[in-house]
Amino acid sequence: MSTCGISARLIAETPLAVVDTETTGLYPGGDRVVEIAIVRTEPGEQPKLILDTLVNPQRRVAATEIHGITDADVADAPTFTDIAGVVLAALGGSVFASYNVYFDSRFMREELRRAGVSRFPPYLCLMYLRPMLGLGRKCGLSDACNESGVTHSACHHAAGDALAAAELWKQYLHVCEREQIRTFADLAQLKSYKFMSSFNDPLFDGAPSVPAGRAPVMKPRTVAVGPAGTKTSRDASGRQVVISAYWDALTAAIADLDFTPHEVFYLKAKQSALGLHPDELRWLHARAFSGVLADMCQDKAFTADEARSLSGLTVALRELGWAPGDEPLTSFVAIS
Repeated sequence: MSTCGISARLIAETPLAVVDTETTGLYPGGDRVVEIAIVRTEPGEQPKLILDTLVNPQRRVAATEIHGITDADVADAPTFTDIAGVVLAALGGSVFASYNVYFDSRFMREELRRAGVSRFPPYLCLMYLRPMLGLGRKCGLSDACNESGVTHSACHHAAGDALAAAELWKQYLHVCEREQIRTFADLAQLKSYKFMSSFNDPLFDGAPSVPAGRAPVMKPRTVAVGPAGTKTSRDASGRQVVISAYWDALTAAIADLDFTPHEVFYLKAKQSALGLHPDELRWLHARAFSGVLADMCQDKAFTADEARSLSGLTVALRELGWAPGDEPLTSFVAIS
């Protein structure tokens, strides 16, 4: 394992492992990964899907309405501990990246910890790179792809999301080259984000630090991968598409618990465009709120800063139509 960070490394010459996970919820301490995909982007090569499997969470699957994964789907899938060695090998020698890295990295850390792995590679957030590089505002993956001309055929499908995010990374590389942003230190000069502190951490060497055993049998949800993206073993229902699209936008907005007026307007417009039902909106807002609250309380403390952040989240959710504690919705607030 390398003993130095990545700040001085050339971005264009550094492999990236683009990771996407689907989970039972928002709280890594109690929720679990139910699907993982890893796409490797090697310098000068096209992105390659190298890991794609459902994961048995060893608990009841939740959030099926968002990702479409059921208890039956994961019953014969490998556990995360089963695949931990494969995951470590897939991350070897690369920077960990995902579209919403604060979400995926926290779940990955927790799953690796359960498998006996305490270390984690440097990581990069592709969602925040978008405004950093002047390509647009922070938004959900689907909207970023639409605005960038990237095919995104399967929202909240790990392989589809990881492949789409890897295509966005290719565009980011072109911008970095044009703007002469050569190293990760150069990137960190653009704006300060929490993930940049990981640039001091070493890359994995790819050697699994979990006990060797029989090679796990993967269970991908993907049945075909091609230029147009991914095809799943069963198509998402119409309401699942609506729910997952709003959830994608909502979780992008709450990533930093700092709603901007633009993000509120953006989410109101999303509600209107999707035709989200009041019951669906109330459930999604409640799910987001409970996930944030559970995560804040996992250390058995609740600070004044966390209380202020939760209060701000409540105000934003109320402005978006409903917050926990409000009366049931009857109609949406019109976009002004």
